[in-house]
Amino acid sequence: MRMRTIAALLAPLLVFVCGCPWPLPGTGGTTGSYPYLDEDGNFTFDSATALLLGTTDELQFSGRIETSADIDLYDLGTLAPGDRLVGDVQRSSGNLDAVAAVFDSREYIHAYNDDRADDSSNLDPRIDIVVRGPEGPYYLGIAALHGTNSTGDYHVTVSITRNAGLPDPHGQIVFLDWDGGTQIIVNNVGIYDLTPFDALDVGMSSSHTEALKDRVQEIVLERYEGFELTLRNSDDHPVPSEPHTTVYFGGDNLRAFAIAEHIDTFNADQSDNAIIFTDAYAGAFARKVVTFEQMAQALGNTVAHEVGHLLGLVHTADCDSLMDTSCGNDSILVPQTFQTTVLDDSVFPVGWQNAPELIGWAVGFSGI
Repeated sequence: MRMRTIAALLAPLLVFVCGCPWPLPGTGGTTGSYPYLDEDGNFTFDSATALLLGTTDELQFSGRIETSADIDLYDLGTLAPGDRLVGDVQRSSGNLDAVAAVFDSREYIHAYNDDRADDSSNLDPRIDIVVRGPEGPYYLGIAALHGTNSTGDYHVTVSITRNAGLPDPHGQIVFLDWDGGTQIIVNNVGIYDLTPFDALDVGMSSSHTEALKDRVQEIVLERYEGFELTLRNSDDHPVPSEPHTTVYFGGDNLRAFAIAEHIDTFNADQSDNAIIFTDAYAGAFARKVVTFEQMAQALGNTVAHEVGHLLGLVHTADCDSLMDTSCGNDSILVPQTFQTTVLDDSVFPVGWQNAPELIGWAVGFSGI
């Protein structure tokens, strides 16, 4: 989701309760049938709790998020490319709405999950990945979803399958649908009736429509240069018969410029979609006059951002980064790029994201 800031919106006037006793943090013990391994102070990678998986490479344990600011990091030991890792986190008490993430020794995020069910019918996170990154220590992080103030106990099942096989990246087709339509479904987002895109939707003259579409497409291609991503559009191409992502244009949203249907780790689903809320752009910027090129950059950056989510990327906190969500609306009026930068607190309180590396693992690098 590429957010609209509250300031910019205003400027234009516009339980399951466990009956078992809770052990004190860091004292060991059990919660139910699971050993309590959540050590006091395990909120940094250097102080992560070591999980002794033994010869079976499987372990069940429990822990607790005591406050909304609590972070629990667990050292999974050494993993190598091709190892399959499953981390299943389930609430056992309280109102905990947890998130889970996997990091490597560089503190780079590899996978993130908030809810195992995209429709939010199950808020417990679950991660199931095959490691693509360098051999070395990996970490499982657990925290409360940002802004929920939720707390409680959880239990975790960690399972590792060595040498499960390293998947090959598969190129991605992205289809820009400028034509609109009725009853367009974007899973987990909504159902929309959309008119064909017109530059008037974003506060510009209709005479700029074709040029604006062309420039947006150029910008998206620039952002994904070097990756196996093919861009097609409804003006010049039929709807692809192969699996593809569709980006729709139209409608309005008071909170966001755009929404992708989910964060798709390593691009597991090649047919997921996103929508760009074009009516949200007019008057959303602090600058009184937004030029043609600035509006094209805003739209192109947003398309690239949402496609990034559909390739597994999460939000970061750097104004120049395409996955940024921390800066004001005007930050998207200029070129942004995929970078290695710190995670936004809304994702996880620690760690970094190497966006170019993750995209390459998902879709492959062109010419390689």
